[in-house]
Amino acid sequence: MKVLILGYSNIVKKRVLSVLKEKKIKIFIASKSYKKKIPGIGRQFQSYEYALKKCKPNIVYISLPNSKHFEWAKKSLKHKYNTIIDKPITSNVKQLDELIKLSKKNKRLLVESTFFNYHIQIKKIIRMYKNDIYKKINAKFVIPKPGKESILMSKKLQGGVLMDMGPYISSIPRLFNLKKLIKKRIKIKRNKDKLIMSIKFFMNFKEGDYNGFFKFGGKYKNQIIITNKKTKSSITRVFSPPYDENLILKSISKKKEKIIKFKKDNSFRNFFAEVLKIIKEKKFNFYYKRMRHDSVFRINLTK
Repeated sequence: MKVLILGYSNIVKKRVLSVLKEKKIKIFIASKSYKKKIPGIGRQFQSYEYALKKCKPNIVYISLPNSKHFEWAKKSLKHKYNTIIDKPITSNVKQLDELIKLSKKNKRLLVESTFFNYHIQIKKIIRMYKNDIYKKINAKFVIPKPGKESILMSKKLQGGVLMDMGPYISSIPRLFNLKKLIKKRIKIKRNKDKLIMSIKFFMNFKEGDYNGFFKFGGKYKNQIIITNKKTKSSITRVFSPPYDENLILKSISKKKEKIIKFKKDNSFRNFFAEVLKIIKEKKFNFYYKRMRHDSVFRINLTK
């Protein structure tokens, strides 16, 4: 098994490499900006194009700035490589549809690497509430304002809250079975460069209410609170669950408070194990529907 990574991002350094090394996968990395020797990999390139032609990998993992996702995913699929792309997979639905078409044509995997929901804590709370007739979901994700040099603050590279946090916002209705949207209220704030810095929303679905606040700039918050007629449950570190810490779920009913403790869990490891299984079984259409749902939902947040 060989994996070629395009881009040497923080997510690659912190999450991806350790899992690939753990599985004894041969790793190649192409990075135009990082020129120092990267330890523990097979070969290092400074040209993405050359790496795609030379490596012949089983999987290409694209971890470039958002503005580069579509271009290099398209090239990867044209080379007939299974392709994983950091969130968001593309900037619009038209681009996603083109990649799906290529994936189908060449019979290769296409998947967005959004993996917070592969952590045991989110799996547990989904099981608890997914099939409720009516529930209320409150989600908050606030991070300190990124520095001016950050990709997150670059309009050219398609940073901003919608692109960085939009995949989280859009996946919650799908994960918790909220299907029929009745009405919505959305408030968006932009900076002087017209980059989206915060999204506040309320959405009323037939199956429940969903409200949230996602922002660059402020005291760190990262949680989901879900209520039904009987209980109120909350989990923290939802959208960036650490792989090296124990987490808890708090559930409160009229009679008592229950604390559920979780052992350390690696959400990327769980996601990647599923990816390998899907490739082995050649179920290349496995992710299409969910990616399209999330992409359409994310784009509609600004309409």
